[in-house]
Amino acid sequence: MNFCLSDLVPPLRWSDAARIGTLDRPGLPDAWWRTLPLHRVLAVADAEALAELLTVLALEHWPAAAVGDVLPALHVLDPDEADDPQVAIALDRAGSWHGLLALSGRELADQPFVKARPVLTALFSAVFARLAESSPKASPEASPDREPESPPDEPGPEPEPEPEPGPVGLPELIDAAFADLDDQTWMVAQNRVFTDDPSAPEQLARLLAVPPEVIADAEAALRGRIAHWLASPEAAPYNEHLARLTAALGVAVPKARLVAAADWHGRELRSLEVPAWRFVLATLPDHRLSGDWLVAGDIEDLRERTRGLITAAERPPTVSQALELVRSLGVRPDAAREWLDSVPQLRAQRVPRGSGLKDVSLTRRCFRQPDGRWWLRVDVSGEHLDGAEVMLPTGFAAYVGLAPGDTRTVQSAAGDIGLSWHTRPSLGSLRRILTEVAAEEGSHIFLTLSEEGLLRVRHLPAAGGDETRRALRLVGYTAPGGTPEQAARVIATRVGLTGPAGRPEILARLRERGDRDLLTLLG
Repeated sequence: MNFCLSDLVPPLRWSDAARIGTLDRPGLPDAWWRTLPLHRVLAVADAEALAELLTVLALEHWPAAAVGDVLPALHVLDPDEADDPQVAIALDRAGSWHGLLALSGRELADQPFVKARPVLTALFSAVFARLAESSPKASPEASPDREPESPPDEPGPEPEPEPEPGPVGLPELIDAAFADLDDQTWMVAQNRVFTDDPSAPEQLARLLAVPPEVIADAEAALRGRIAHWLASPEAAPYNEHLARLTAALGVAVPKARLVAAADWHGRELRSLEVPAWRFVLATLPDHRLSGDWLVAGDIEDLRERTRGLITAAERPPTVSQALELVRSLGVRPDAAREWLDSVPQLRAQRVPRGSGLKDVSLTRRCFRQPDGRWWLRVDVSGEHLDGAEVMLPTGFAAYVGLAPGDTRTVQSAAGDIGLSWHTRPSLGSLRRILTEVAAEEGSHIFLTLSEEGLLRVRHLPAAGGDETRRALRLVGYTAPGGTPEQAARVIATRVGLTGPAGRPEILARLRERGDRDLLTLLG
């Protein structure tokens, strides 16, 4: 882990250290945030101390910076690792994990019922705690073959990285072309060019203390540099990859297919510090990302053409006929069903009125987790362990895009699993997954589908202890300790209540949803 705090916190690169006296720490040398590897900092200051320091900086020195820009590693953090009541309240106000990270410190402080300081400290602590856990494994001290390093107050020279053997691949080709970006251009690349949610130029300008025109000029220069490189002979192997990829994608494909199209797409480019697939996306000649779909042209136009083909048929087409019509538009066969399911008005036509679909927030055993998605709790039974299918509530089935009559396959870490709605919604056997996580009868499995359509599974052993702890486990909360008041706030958020909710409101919502086990524990 040979990177410094300023490598993790971009605003530190452009801040005047003389104006930030809070950076001084006993036992650490001058300018430690730029020179000392983080694993050596964590040996002196623990994760919570670093998080509190960064919280002060975010609120007092960078109040206009988005939380995710202050510490970009939050974007790849599992939200469950920031499982804190204050974070849960802030997440409820923001609506999603992405929305929470897009708020600035000032905007966070302005949210009703949100206490910005403990929220930021909890978020930052989660990242630094993860790094602290990995540092014993990654630090040079852990290797018996290395010489002992100097103590924290005497930083020694860092070893030069060894060159990777073998022929130069496409990631290395890209890195060689963009390895010399200055800090300002790198910031623009991160926040304007290779991102789903570009920051406004004015926001970056405030963060870097430069006029907005400077940001616009830097972005134009970077895009020009990319175009110039693509036109150069050195980029020929990469352009061949783009040509093959464009043909394989068709006119519409889920974003996850782009990520999985090549094994190196998921790797991080060292020069830009972004996943390689984001660079590929930015250089595709025709395709653009719209939500979870990568589409050549305008997505609404393609949706309208899809609806036109289906509704113009003399009689309602069968599923196979509809898929053939979709393929005639240029959608690849392996993506045709997903595309058909994604067109809003066609989905509405396929779900008959009066089918009994419910709001997922009113569905028993469904809980909104810190990632912003709703997860279904399945209490593991002996039948599940023997391979029986898992029955799904209709509210949750509708939430994951299933409609009466549907049958489809979803991917999981344990292979493909069937998802269907005939007599009632159900998920195929989870026996392999339950075996891999050593689930036992009475433990809990939490399920959801990611935005890419992948089945995510989280296993929690059954909780012992008092009623409060057991109730928190039933809603997927695993952080230790906590008062009954904190537990009430967590449970209220996870069953979809907004704002301050008292015990009567929580119990009323649980009765409405049919969560009798929670009512027993809390009543």
